Amino acid sequence: MAVTLRYIANDVLTSLKQKFADADISLNHCVYWCLIYADRLKSQHIQKIESGAFIHTFAQIPVVYDALSGRKYIELPESIYDFNLDRGINYISYDYTVDDCVAPFTSVTFSRTTPSASKILYYTEEEKPTPENPYFYRIGNKVYLLGVECVNILNVEAGLLSSFDPTTVCDLDAEFDFPPELIPILQRTVLDLGRFVLQMPTERVNDGTDAGTEDLTGTSKQKILTAAQQTQVVGNQTE
Repeated sequence: MAVTLRYIANDVLTSLKQKFADADISLNHCVYWCLIYADRLKSQHIQKIESGAFIHTFAQIPVVYDALSGRKYIELPESIYDFNLDRGINYISYDYTVDDCVAPFTSVTFSRTTPSASKILYYTEEEKPTPENPYFYRIGNKVYLLGVECVNILNVEAGLLSSFDPTTVCDLDAEFDFPPELIPILQRTVLDLGRFVLQMPTERVNDGTDAGTEDLTGTSKQKILTAAQQTQVVGNQTE
């Protein structure tokens, strides 16, 4: 059975309600927190492990021609991780027809460059951008294409490492695109955040009564431990 975002968020919400029965916290709160921390944990996981598990393929990304600058570009269909050297883009490729033969998509892939470094590419015939040796560079949400200015290219295929966007509506019952082994860490992190938020001092009104012996913080005396600290405590108790 696939784990869904609704299952993870409901589990966190149930745990928080057990501790803070009157807490004004909703499922939307938990979903937002889960997406924020899941994005961070997934980003760290992808950079540590070279795998295609989280590559999303987009087969028909339209190529746009900017008549003002004479450049061709595509717009990223989803937000991606801002990794070093634009590694959030796993590949960009297109079908190039030679003598009525359409080459496989992996035979014509774009190499990465930058706007400042692209000038050097034109110094040698071996590196010069051509339809057989195209390049791309990214500026914001646009990816510009070099070497395909003189060919009729309508769309490209791209493999992207998509990130989570907590501001968009998502299907809570769809399979959660997240490493299963990191779900306990995600839930614990969100639980710690929820407990911290719910234990923040509340606003108090000065009604003229003697509050000299009252705890003015309005917080619980329970000490909040991090996941690492709790692991150490459990280890000491078992010794």
